[in-house]
Amino acid sequence: MTPRRRLHPVAIMAGVGKELKNMVVPLLVIMVAGSLNRFSWRDFIVPLAAVVYTVVMGVLSWLRFTYAWDEDRLLVEEGVFVRKRRSIPFERIHGISVTEGIWQRMAGVVQVHVEAAGDALGEAEVTLRAISREEARRLQRCVEQAKHKVENAAHPEPSANRPHPALFTLSMKEVWMASLTSGGALGVVAALCAFLSQLGDFIPYESLIRDLQSTWNGHGRLLIALFILSLLLAAYGVAIVQNMIRYASFVVRKQEDTIVIARGWLERKAVSVPVARVQGVVIHENWLRRLFGYASVSLIHAGGRLDGGGAGDVVLCPLVEKRRVASIIQACLPEYDLGVSFSPLPKRAKRRYMLRPLVWLVIPAILAAYIERPWGAAVLLVLPLGAWIGIHRFQIAGWSLSSKQLALRSGWFRQTTTYVLKRHVQSLQTSATWWQKRKRLATISVAVMPLGTRVRVVDVDEADAASVYRWLQGERRKQT
Repeated sequence: MTPRRRLHPVAIMAGVGKELKNMVVPLLVIMVAGSLNRFSWRDFIVPLAAVVYTVVMGVLSWLRFTYAWDEDRLLVEEGVFVRKRRSIPFERIHGISVTEGIWQRMAGVVQVHVEAAGDALGEAEVTLRAISREEARRLQRCVEQAKHKVENAAHPEPSANRPHPALFTLSMKEVWMASLTSGGALGVVAALCAFLSQLGDFIPYESLIRDLQSTWNGHGRLLIALFILSLLLAAYGVAIVQNMIRYASFVVRKQEDTIVIARGWLERKAVSVPVARVQGVVIHENWLRRLFGYASVSLIHAGGRLDGGGAGDVVLCPLVEKRRVASIIQACLPEYDLGVSFSPLPKRAKRRYMLRPLVWLVIPAILAAYIERPWGAAVLLVLPLGAWIGIHRFQIAGWSLSSKQLALRSGWFRQTTTYVLKRHVQSLQTSATWWQKRKRLATISVAVMPLGTRVRVVDVDEADAASVYRWLQGERRKQT
């Protein structure tokens, strides 16, 4: 067993810095609220006490945190007031991600997140905030060797010592294109709106809305439209910068039975995803990338947020030519077959796809046309546009079935194609509403790990849905 040791002292700064960053807005609100009438030194008491408490607790947490490991398990002791001891067998570890933030780079160390079975979604079982790169590599080798022993496939030479060629890389031009076509501006706007909503006690939103209404009624609509356009363009620029920093130096390698994904500029991160934990492959194509023949690929991972995204979602290729996707997946996950042909939906489902967008558009369009008459009548043009989008969604939707794999495809603005192996399907549901029964149609819905990951295709022929259901039931009978 390795000797029990503490983290590098830079872990204090990393932990305290993270806590203080989360406290900035509440502390500013407290200071502003306390100085509404008259500003005095007393307004600093609560923020200063919070900062001092955070620093003291950061130091005590570092002193009380120790770790060690042997050939079979990782041992961690932590806790200031309540002492907690954890022993994690290596065979339970689903994945390891290594991050190099600003503080870690300055000290020449890395941060390691260990994802293991039984932990809450989105939370690493253990976070080692600051250990040396060599220690991180030794820990990864110990985990790999323990898994090989369990699988009766021990390797005499550790896989981490052998060079592994890159299966996929992103050039700076491709990083720029991935950032430009990511469409993350709406996320930035949503985050900004969520932040501003917390300041309702200090910003007179009601008077601002009244001024906005008066400006709108006073024919200042062009100014308002220009302001909204400027806000969206600024958010788009922020999203581009964020994605460029995130996906710089992106590389994918295969190390025995593990897919290693490294990326990042300011914060360098390496994520290790065991092939056995991959539950599916998802190909995303928004309308802009599809226009130029590009797509993005992600893996459904039976675990938490290894890559900082949604639970169970790991980005394999942020941007890749569609013709290269099949070869990359074949090299990483040979069991998956992306060359299958998709069965289209029956023609009787076309009208339902045309009418579905109109259900949400008819009433708002009529109200807008009435309120802003006569020029508001132009809003009614969104109705044929909605029907046209519905037709394209119908043409894209489909399914494919083989002896070991199910594939589902849907969407239009963001077309999604999901490939799932039969043994990874947690549940498969076929359902039909009263309107679907009249047209002999059904909905196929498939769930895989992690919990809540579900994909579906609407308005499949009921006979095809029944065949997909029998396909899975046949596998279940074989297992029993």
